[in-house]
Amino acid sequence: MMPTINKVFIDSSILIEAIKGSQTALLEKLMTDENYDCCINTIVVSEFMFHFLAVNSSVAPLTLKMQKQIPAVLQNNEAYKILQHFRFLDTAEEVVSLTPALMQQYNLLPNDSIIIATCKIHGINYLASYDSELKDVCLNEGISFITS
Repeated sequence: MMPTINKVFIDSSILIEAIKGSQTALLEKLMTDENYDCCINTIVVSEFMFHFLAVNSSVAPLTLKMQKQIPAVLQNNEAYKILQHFRFLDTAEEVVSLTPALMQQYNLLPNDSIIIATCKIHGINYLASYDSELKDVCLNEGISFITS
């Protein structure tokens, strides 16, 4: 009998803590366990890359942009290529229409709402995140919240 493959959505908080080197065990576990299919979307890419620039430079990302130093930061550290190891989920039209309702129901900011909507639309039953504000939302929406 083949093992069940569980789709798990990887929130940017998991990736950001990993590049900081502060919390890496959960990401390593999820990426190496054959029972998990790790997924991300454009929100995670955007949030991760913004923090990647901040973590890997001595200035704010907008300052890097003004100083035209973004290419240098990316050339000096290619750890951002970790994003290539995840299944990329499109933001379907249904995600766009569900987002405002989730924002209203749970008092969520847009990015968090888009992440929850993505999980719901794509049938993802697990959300890995260090954002404790999402725990109750996941519970109410039937999504298992993984934080360790």
